[in-house]
Amino acid sequence: MSERLQTAPLRPYLAGALASYLLAYFYMREVVLYHGFAGWGLPVFALLFLLWVELLARPLHRAAAPETPLWGACWLTLSAGMWAFGQQPVLWGWQTLAWHLFAVWYVLARCGMLAQGYTGVLCFLDALAGLVVLPFGNFFRRIAVLAAGGRALLRRRMKLRRAATAALTALVTLALCAVAWQLLAAVDTHFAALGLALTRWLTGWLDSPSLLQTLLTVLLSLPVGAWLYGLVAGSLRRTGPVFPADRFFERLQPLRQLPAVTANVAVGALCALYTLFFALQAAEWLAAAPLGLTAPQAADFAVDGFWELLRILLLGFAVLAAVRFLGKKPLPRLLAALFCAYGLAFAALAGAKLAVYIRLYGFTPRRVVAGWFLCVLTVWAVLLLVRVFRAIPAARIGLAVLAVSFTLLACVNIKQRIVQGNIARYAAGQDEELDLHVLWECGFTPWAGDRDGFLDYTVDLVNAGWFEGRTPEDVRELYDLTAAPDRVYYGKVDGRTRLRLQFGQDWRCTGADLT
Repeated sequence: MSERLQTAPLRPYLAGALASYLLAYFYMREVVLYHGFAGWGLPVFALLFLLWVELLARPLHRAAAPETPLWGACWLTLSAGMWAFGQQPVLWGWQTLAWHLFAVWYVLARCGMLAQGYTGVLCFLDALAGLVVLPFGNFFRRIAVLAAGGRALLRRRMKLRRAATAALTALVTLALCAVAWQLLAAVDTHFAALGLALTRWLTGWLDSPSLLQTLLTVLLSLPVGAWLYGLVAGSLRRTGPVFPADRFFERLQPLRQLPAVTANVAVGALCALYTLFFALQAAEWLAAAPLGLTAPQAADFAVDGFWELLRILLLGFAVLAAVRFLGKKPLPRLLAALFCAYGLAFAALAGAKLAVYIRLYGFTPRRVVAGWFLCVLTVWAVLLLVRVFRAIPAARIGLAVLAVSFTLLACVNIKQRIVQGNIARYAAGQDEELDLHVLWECGFTPWAGDRDGFLDYTVDLVNAGWFEGRTPEDVRELYDLTAAPDRVYYGKVDGRTRLRLQFGQDWRCTGADLT
């Protein structure tokens, strides 16, 4: 695609290039290095970045795609959720990846650079363009823009003379003040002491580790700023997307070699196999229904095959995608509807297994994420089934559901709810022991830096009687204990509260309270 290099106004690009240095420095300092994608810098950077992109795109009169508000809102909300609750268990890394993808898709949507004009089945091409092609393809664009700005400044001799006059004035003034300072210091000892204190402060700042950290942050921010500017400026300088949908499908046409009979037979065989599976399942349930479902049978039903059912669902989506992109003809409507209906049936069976599993054994981070993912897959299966009979933007709606639900999942304090839920099950006698591995996974550890919720956890454990009969070694699995006289131990709860434990002659806990 051609670029509007000569006709594009220089001022917005020059202002954006200068602002990119500050944005990149803030990103490296407050988002990456000092807070690790979990601090207040996340929502602040997201807001500043959105304003930066808008101030660049508006003077160039770029029309935004319909998904622009969606990606902007998801990115801001995800940033606020990661700041408030940190990274969720099991989603470590995925939230950071989604955070960057939302930003990239927002830029492409705001600049009108989405492959299909909207976020659809070619979203992976948009991600490739936004993460790799545009930023690295325009990596040195910022230097070129600054050089062009410098040349434009040189053409305006009057302004250049004013700048030279201002620089000369500053140098002369500093030199005169330095000479005067030395003379006055020789007259008054207090004035000399003030100068010495200022000199020591400046020398200490130059020799301090903070200066080295600042310099390192600045150096690391330079390539980051070039990447950010390359993404935005590269998008604005183009007249069309990097991977246009029409060109993609045109180049995909020679690969559409999957015969219709092969696709029909393969999907039909899968439907026959699924029919046999559900027939056997129905027979087993009908045989067991009069006798009732015992606890071991319920446990076996919950445990066996849940993750395999999720993989079956993903296999079904992969088969439909292969037919969509590589098949010569689409599936017959009746066969496609039957295949999608089986996907819904597998989703319902997996949901039943997960519900029984949670009822028997409680919540864990892995089960919560599995439930969310299963709900998303179920929505996708419904959309595909509707798509068979009515032309709807199923991929567009499905991606919006995935993005919004993922964002909302990150805005729920899952860790706190899981810990309190497991303690409540122990207090009610549903579980004989607390699953400490689950609590550790949710951040309830002696070495946890963020102790938000520890006071509530401790109150629940005291009320549930968990400390009674425990040894100091047992309690140390959740608290950092400090010994005191008379077999008393104290554990850190938060900044203002301590846990006080009294142990008997056999070193078993006989009393627990908060001080």
